[in-house]
Amino acid sequence: MDVKQELQSFKKEFDRELATVLDEGIAEVKKHDQFVANALIYFKKTILAGGKRVRPIMMQYGYLAAGGKKRKEILRSAIGIEMIHAFLLMHDDIIDRDDLRHGELTMHAHYRAYGEKFLSKKEADHFGMSVGIIIGDLVYSMGNRAFFASHFSPENIIRALTRSQEIVGMTGIGEMQDVYMEYRGKASEKAILLMYENKTARYTFEGPLHLGAILAGGSDVLMKKMSAFSVPLGIAFQIQDDILGIFGDEKKLGKPVGSDIAEGKLTLLAIIARRRAKGKDKKDFEKLLGKKNITKKDIERFQEILKVSGALTYVKEMMSKNLDRARFEIKKAQFPDRSSHFFMGLVDHLAERSH
Repeated sequence: MDVKQELQSFKKEFDRELATVLDEGIAEVKKHDQFVANALIYFKKTILAGGKRVRPIMMQYGYLAAGGKKRKEILRSAIGIEMIHAFLLMHDDIIDRDDLRHGELTMHAHYRAYGEKFLSKKEADHFGMSVGIIIGDLVYSMGNRAFFASHFSPENIIRALTRSQEIVGMTGIGEMQDVYMEYRGKASEKAILLMYENKTARYTFEGPLHLGAILAGGSDVLMKKMSAFSVPLGIAFQIQDDILGIFGDEKKLGKPVGSDIAEGKLTLLAIIARRRAKGKDKKDFEKLLGKKNITKKDIERFQEILKVSGALTYVKEMMSKNLDRARFEIKKAQFPDRSSHFFMGLVDHLAERSH
């Protein structure tokens, strides 16, 4: 299976369905408030501007691996997990102070700019964050409605909704771990990896697989097999994300390279570099991590430190080990052929991704 082509084909089909659902939601909200409807119209623009749709396609293949046959129905239900993802990102963008996503202004940045037309800078900033938080909450409710509106058995819908709340809860724990480690300014390798598991692996890979399996009536044994490969895959994905955040192509990423440095994020790359860097490299590392007005030259110097210290090599090796673990567990699980081929191809695809 050509996974890259499969992802592109799925995204095209999924986005058509997503646009239809969003139009329905916008029309309903418009009956009550035009300003909120306009915010959702902007949200529609941003969500359709990019995104790999990893979570909904994982949900689809979790469903197929559990023997599900109603593909059109799972496609519509998978809108739920993508909307929940969008809600989490909107709040995450506020926390990380990120102004760009998929090459578009994030929700809070867009409405901060809108507010600057008639408010002070401070008030416009608060206005933008307020809109970002509220629209995020509204999008979350729309995501839950996508599950309620699906035509699966009521029992499985309730099980899926229960699982989705567990996913959001675990992601919240991971997000909080990320925040307090950043403000403490220190963290162990073990703590970072646990945060990656909670914040990324369980809601990007394991959770959507489970949701699909649940809607197909899949067993707990099957879901354990899914967890066995999806958690290491998710950790590898996050490590790769950290690498791309510093070494990636800004045009492909759709967001600024080096924002993790400016925010002082304690990624695995950062803590290994801090542990291994010596002399001037060590001093420069501490000066650059958390520097707000970071320049291209600063980013290049930071990149050099990551390479010279061996931090980049170290995390790449850890990523490879997690990908190998995922491959081993997929083979061991003996999923149906189509799902197995997709899962194995996805491992290889993620290992080579550039955005």
